[in-house]
Amino acid sequence: MNLESYERTFSTNDKIDHLAVKKHIRKLEELDQYLPKLQSFILVQNTVTQKYDYVCDNYETLLGYEKKEVREQGMPYHFSKIHPQDVPNWLKILDDLMVYTMNNVPQKERVKCVYYWNYRLKNKQGIYVNIQVHQTPLYFDSKGKPILGFSQNTIMGNTKRQPMVGVCKKLNANNEYETLFYKNYSKSLIIDNLSNRELDIVRLLSKGHTTKEISNKLNISTHTTATHRKNILSKLNFKNSLEIVNYCNENHLF
Repeated sequence: MNLESYERTFSTNDKIDHLAVKKHIRKLEELDQYLPKLQSFILVQNTVTQKYDYVCDNYETLLGYEKKEVREQGMPYHFSKIHPQDVPNWLKILDDLMVYTMNNVPQKERVKCVYYWNYRLKNKQGIYVNIQVHQTPLYFDSKGKPILGFSQNTIMGNTKRQPMVGVCKKLNANNEYETLFYKNYSKSLIIDNLSNRELDIVRLLSKGHTTKEISNKLNISTHTTATHRKNILSKLNFKNSLEIVNYCNENHLF
């Protein structure tokens, strides 16, 4: 796989101070002895060296590849398992998220950001499984570029191809993650035309929150929430909130 685009996205002249992240690695290694065998595996990726500073034991359990092998060969080994049809969108997602972060998020606020994307990855049995990545930056270079990240990678329940999306969210003053960036890179989804605020309301509706609860979480009035909800139903041509929930579940959103 040609990783020139990936290298450009994460290029930096800085070197990572490993003492700054060593405590994170040590704690993850301790937790690995106690965590249950879930449908997720944890990686800490160093984009400067294109190596994984940490690979949890569950990587072997879920994908079948040896942990030692991925540690030795690094990111190119893992990335080579991504479905070829997904690679262009995956690279575009990473580039767009980086460009958005560097141009739109103040440097001091970037530590509060989390990123989501997805792709299909081939396991040891030769089956492509859907991986949803939730990544949080652990280390930034002198310009505020995230170059080392902690990611929780979850294998979704089925092997059907899913729309590829890229998302950036930031923890706000109300201790809620608000959507800063959302883009669908595959087939069109009907929620693509919603505003970021409307997407936040759809996300909370999909999780079963009431109008009052949504208002409290987003620090807006119930009247404003109700108005947004009415506009969302109109835009999506849905009759009620249940149809929104069903649509989100069917498309594995949020």
